[in-house]
Amino acid sequence: MISIKELNKDKLEDFFQYLTIHLSENGLNGKTLFQPLSNQQSTLSNEWKLKFEEGMNKECDEIGWRKIWIAINKENKIVGHIDIRSNNQLNAEHRALLGMGVDSNFRSLKIGHKLLEFIIEYCRRNHKISWIDLEVLTNNIPAKSLYEKMNFEQLSVTKDMFRIDNISYDYTSMTLNVEN
Repeated sequence: MISIKELNKDKLEDFFQYLTIHLSENGLNGKTLFQPLSNQQSTLSNEWKLKFEEGMNKECDEIGWRKIWIAINKENKIVGHIDIRSNNQLNAEHRALLGMGVDSNFRSLKIGHKLLEFIIEYCRRNHKISWIDLEVLTNNIPAKSLYEKMNFEQLSVTKDMFRIDNISYDYTSMTLNVEN
């Protein structure tokens, strides 16, 4: 049984521990990259932690806001997360950027699907958000398939966006209109 809860400051250190482990698995032992970083670059920096903290302290109508939810199993362990944040561009307040991840030990349990259902419904109820945008490495087929199942529309593919460990990676932009 998985529950989804908004991340509060009292659980922030647990979230950072989860995220540190999650990021350390990016591209590990030849697995698919889920972040546009090499495995050695996939660390949770203090700067990144600060962005999470500062974003959580802002209201949804302020540039730089961020809302984070965590998926917790029956042992009270964080097994996934999803966040939306401001677009940070002038006159784009109606759009939110999506980020998410699931602990590798808990994949194939539909946690990602549940997190996306939750965030889509949240955004539909929040009349300030009209669109959820995301970017995903094009070769991350499981993530792209999940987004397509949830009716995200592919907007573009940027060829050779990243070169990580001498390998070229394309980047796919996707969106979902939550007003429909």
